[in-house]
Amino acid sequence: MFNILLVPLDGTLQSANVIDLVRRVASPGRATVHLLCVIDPSYALPPGSESGIAPDGLTYPPASAQTSFARSVLATAAGQLAGHNLIVEQHLRAGNPPAGVIIEQAGLLAAEVIVMGHHHLSRLRRWANPSISGEVIDRSPCPVLIETRDKGLT
Repeated sequence: MFNILLVPLDGTLQSANVIDLVRRVASPGRATVHLLCVIDPSYALPPGSESGIAPDGLTYPPASAQTSFARSVLATAAGQLAGHNLIVEQHLRAGNPPAGVIIEQAGLLAAEVIVMGHHHLSRLRRWANPSISGEVIDRSPCPVLIETRDKGLT
């Protein structure tokens, strides 16, 4: 059982299975689960614009949509963990590549484990868009648990 867990989520249907795995490996009553969503910095709202309106008075609809989606993913996951005697914290970070942000957060939070999903990609897709989970496994400062059940299927 783990006490400090980092859980990167991307909002896919597989996220529910990742949260199920977190419930199975987190120490009830002692664990802190850090939920993480990483968004592309090009679509991140500037600081101070939580309402969707930037300090300069302008609105950024794509950035607002991306940020809202990420917050929704985090809130949904936190709701799925409610009532399981776990401390849950939500983190929204902007950065590229996502694997680098995940690894950085694991170090900053002193994570004991990273629990994340894995998308089964074809060779062509892996070549064009390398696996985030593969990079995290290669560079992580702590163990990585990968949930391989796909698309919300149990």
